[in-house]
Amino acid sequence: FFSGVHFAFPKMQGDFVDGFLSSLFMIIVTELGDKTFFIAAIMAMRYARLTVFIGAILALAVMTILSAAMGYMVPALIPVKYTQLLAFALFAYFGIRLLRDAWAMGPGEDDEEPEEMKEAAETLNKKRDVEDPEPLDANGNPVRRRKMGGNWSLEYFVATLASPIFAQAFSLTFLAEWGDRSQIATIAMAAAKNPYAVTLGGIFGHSLCTGLAVIGGRLLAQKISPRTVSYLGGVLFLVFAFATLAGHGG
Repeated sequence: FFSGVHFAFPKMQGDFVDGFLSSLFMIIVTELGDKTFFIAAIMAMRYARLTVFIGAILALAVMTILSAAMGYMVPALIPVKYTQLLAFALFAYFGIRLLRDAWAMGPGEDDEEPEEMKEAAETLNKKRDVEDPEPLDANGNPVRRRKMGGNWSLEYFVATLASPIFAQAFSLTFLAEWGDRSQIATIAMAAAKNPYAVTLGGIFGHSLCTGLAVIGGRLLAQKISPRTVSYLGGVLFLVFAFATLAGHGG
């Protein structure tokens, strides 16, 4: 009994690391330059960065947990061999699609403003036309929430959660992420790998991307080639596809 536990633990640990890293890299290559990335970036230019970050990352964390839970339940409803084949098909589809999109990009398209940025700006402008949640001071900070007992006080976080900015960042990010490529890929990955590791890796990856977006998303977007990101993402998805198929075969 003890020897069985002894030998099972390293395998469980290896599965966890594999699921965590796979989810982390998958989120990075799909979310950098995505619509949710630019929603956070543009909102952070208008409103308090911490409020935007908390709203966006909570929405992405909830979405990741829901997606991983869906992936976790799939093998209980469908035989494992079919879920792994489905995961292979989804990863292969997204990989080929990303490579095709990268190949279709003309030489000058890298210099143009990404389509996702235009869509995010359009979404935010429509929302702002209806209601501008909070007035800003000369530095771009919300007037009503400046120095409310210090940035790390309980009062500040309660005010943050009650802020219209938080609600806007949360709702826009959640709706933009629903049905997105990264959500579907998270479901497929959770069905094929350790769902707890996939959840943690996904949330950590979203935190990194959203943090970059809030700190300097527009500047970063100008430095990173969408074509290169698409090529990297396509290759990574194909690696996931064949790794899943190899695991199915084993």
